[in-house]
Amino acid sequence: MAGLSLDAFMALVPVQAVACERLEDGRAVLLRPKFTSPRLAWLQKRLPKPHFRVRLDVRGSFIWDAIDGRRTVREVVEAVRAGLGPEAEPVEERAVAFLHHLVSGRFVRLETPTIPAATRILES
Repeated sequence: MAGLSLDAFMALVPVQAVACERLEDGRAVLLRPKFTSPRLAWLQKRLPKPHFRVRLDVRGSFIWDAIDGRRTVREVVEAVRAGLGPEAEPVEERAVAFLHHLVSGRFVRLETPTIPAATRILES
């Protein structure tokens, strides 16, 4: 991510890399394994709480739900803008910062799109 221009970052496709549970109010709780090393997989299975649990607020949950593995970051930002309206502004800055945190925490990985965004729009 370091060294990427904003346009290059916006063209990437975020993909959820961890499991998610829901609270009663619909907010997302991300479950990241405490150990990711294959050598420690045996220990992971024996822990009473094998995951870090990260509770998201309403905006974070909305962004998480918009990450479907097909939409680019730009499309996720537009989905958030359309879904949350004016209360989300400045949506681009907030969503991009949140996605950076998700990537650095290994909750999301970024991939290069396999089909150009314009083609995906035409297929819809």
